[in-house]
Amino acid sequence: MKERMIPVTCPHCGHVFEIKRDTVVIAQMDRVARSRLDDGSYFMHQCQNCKSMFYLYYPFFYRDPKKKFNLVLTEQKNIDNLCENEQVVLCHSVSQFLLAFKIYDQCLNPKMVLVKKKQLEKKLNRSVKFDYFDMKNHCLWFEDKAVSLTEKECKEILIL
Repeated sequence: MKERMIPVTCPHCGHVFEIKRDTVVIAQMDRVARSRLDDGSYFMHQCQNCKSMFYLYYPFFYRDPKKKFNLVLTEQKNIDNLCENEQVVLCHSVSQFLLAFKIYDQCLNPKMVLVKKKQLEKKLNRSVKFDYFDMKNHCLWFEDKAVSLTEKECKEILIL
């Protein structure tokens, strides 16, 4: 873990402050961070001034050497000098990062998950958040909605 002071301005009231946050997390070394990424609370912060909740956006690097993926929250277009034998995913928003975390942490095929997500959003006429792959029931869960997968899709969804 690597911590640094992050300058923050509350998007609701304009309150300016600094907060200490981890900017690098290695999966097997920080179970609390992994759990907070999984439940979506890792980047959440409540303003001390107006009490509003909002996402903190700052450069962040998450590495899982066991599952061979790296997630980078950044404004940059590309990142050099990362492990060549590991998947690198650049995310430009907290919501992209959290979705990528859910997908890669479960070793899922991102293209398949995103196709199913878009299909469900079109059907419901609203956005949905991906939760998990239910192997036992052959479906993907998006909030409280399950999307069934064919037998072929179930075999193709896992990337190991």
